[in-house]
Amino acid sequence: MKKQKNNKKKNIEKRNIEKRNIEEKNNEDLEELENAIYTYHKKELLAFFLEKTRIGHDKEEYKRFQSLLYKLDIECLEFAISRFSHIDIIHDHSKYVPAFIPLFAAYLTMFFNFYEKHWGALSFAAGTIAAIVWIIAVERKHRNQAISIMKIFEQVKERKVKDRSKD
Repeated sequence: MKKQKNNKKKNIEKRNIEKRNIEEKNNEDLEELENAIYTYHKKELLAFFLEKTRIGHDKEEYKRFQSLLYKLDIECLEFAISRFSHIDIIHDHSKYVPAFIPLFAAYLTMFFNFYEKHWGALSFAAGTIAAIVWIIAVERKHRNQAISIMKIFEQVKERKVKDRSKD
């Protein structure tokens, strides 16, 4: 009888220790998440969230991350949304690249009209266009990551606001 009581006490203590360890880990992860949102630079921030949301994690890991996001306060969620929105805006080249291309074409046309040798101008144009396309491709990748992460934060915020209005 005493052995059973001792075993029960040990099991209860063991479960309590496990719960405390899990709670401490969650608190550390929440602090790391808030730290990432508030202090990481753009590339670090995108890399952090890309790692957390990339395909290939265990299902429980995704659920744990979602519940961790849900534990963030509204102010932190709003700040995260504004940061990712800012990344989206600064990497949106659709506003000025269409204006830049005709100007570049006009420059090349004038250059070809003034000079007989076209190989230098052609290689300059090809190099410039390749550099622009490469920059746009890299920036578009960052923009797409920011948009997808921003959507996650918007969904979490909407859910939190909805849950608060029910209470």
